[in-house]
Amino acid sequence: MISAQQLKSQLGISGAVLGPGDDGYEESLRGWSDLIYRRAAVVVCPRNGEDIASTVNYARQHSIDIAVRGGAHSTSATSSTEGGILLDLGREMTRVIVEPDAQIVTVQGGATWRHVAQEVGKYPLAVNLGTVGQVGVGGLSLQGGYGYYTPQHGVVLDTILAAKVVTGAGEMLTASPEQNPDLFWAIRGAAMNVGAVYEIAFQAYPQPGLIWYGMRTYAADEVLNVVEGLNAALFHPRAKAAAQCLLHFNPEDLKTPVVSTVLLFDGSEEEAHQHFAPLLKIKPMKDDMAMRPFSETCTILDPLVPPGGRKMEIGFQTALPPRPTFVKEVLDAVAAKLTEEPDLVHSSVEIDYFDPTQICKVPVSAAAFATRVRLLHATTMLQWSDASKDEEFINFGHLVRKMAEDELLSQGHKQTLTTSNFIDYTHENKLSPSEMFGENADRLLQVKAKYDPDNLFNKQNPIV
Repeated sequence: MISAQQLKSQLGISGAVLGPGDDGYEESLRGWSDLIYRRAAVVVCPRNGEDIASTVNYARQHSIDIAVRGGAHSTSATSSTEGGILLDLGREMTRVIVEPDAQIVTVQGGATWRHVAQEVGKYPLAVNLGTVGQVGVGGLSLQGGYGYYTPQHGVVLDTILAAKVVTGAGEMLTASPEQNPDLFWAIRGAAMNVGAVYEIAFQAYPQPGLIWYGMRTYAADEVLNVVEGLNAALFHPRAKAAAQCLLHFNPEDLKTPVVSTVLLFDGSEEEAHQHFAPLLKIKPMKDDMAMRPFSETCTILDPLVPPGGRKMEIGFQTALPPRPTFVKEVLDAVAAKLTEEPDLVHSSVEIDYFDPTQICKVPVSAAAFATRVRLLHATTMLQWSDASKDEEFINFGHLVRKMAEDELLSQGHKQTLTTSNFIDYTHENKLSPSEMFGENADRLLQVKAKYDPDNLFNKQNPIV
């Protein structure tokens, strides 16, 4: 097994190389979920693309397992390695550069959306971003990217202008519509199959004013009325509205089931109240809606999902709009399980009310990302501490997913297997490329053979 000292001398890189016992080594191994913890032989903390290329070339030449970590928010351990090399971009590569005149935001691969929101918020601009500040930019945007601006701009990867990539062959390349367009096509949906993306340039948009944003929490017996109100507000004529529905226990007592809504309206408070009027007529238990700056629009969910502990996200889809009685059935199932198992009390189900019209306007063949469907995306967010309960609790998440699949079938739809932020796979799943990437599979296999012929990048949504 290679040592950190040996690798540092052979790589000749500017970033830190850490091994067991070094300051920062254990910190780099731990992520948002304890389920991803693996003991890498060496952690490389690159400062630039040259550091990444040197590390990738070394791993390929010596047949060493390699993993790339950005925001460390994965729950499937695809950004971890047991005994291999971990490339931890989150230690040194978190810079965000805003070009206000050009309306371009360039982000390094280790940055989170909180970093982006804080920097972009210094200007009258916005970017299409995620809903949780601690999520890594690369992990979200390169697999799709759903957020409050999805109704206006589609998935986040549709707003990528260019990226810098170290391929599996160890080359440092720019990927854009003009430079290496086949690589640019592939990284937007399948970057984890071809290389390490260490810088992304995003299109920004004018955002001169405040945004109506916040959370309202209701008693569980209002769930049917809340879902009806959300359904009525799903579409806005200028795509300015977005919402989320959370089924969980009240954070103040951790024993009372509630239904919460996160609401965002990109416009005036008066127009927001008009649009969400049916929902706002329902009396809440708690209301913290306010006009807020763009920099705060990915912060409200962070306290509900803090780093640490055992966590697993199990994604599913719902019909558009969801049937209120189905959502009540899910809330009842969640409430019963959390009451039975207090270790799960911080868990929740989240349904994203993001109008998918703009997503579906882009052809499936435009990027490797294939999940352009007129459905809503959702996830069961499991949080617990007892490792002996892993299988039982994860099975509960799959039970919720089965409920959603049955509901889709009853509504004339079916669960989409193609990959996205909430649905991804490892070697254990044994899905074919066409199941994961749909009509884009054949082209992706060709790009994979060109840029990663030795299959160095093979952890997430693996294709051969």
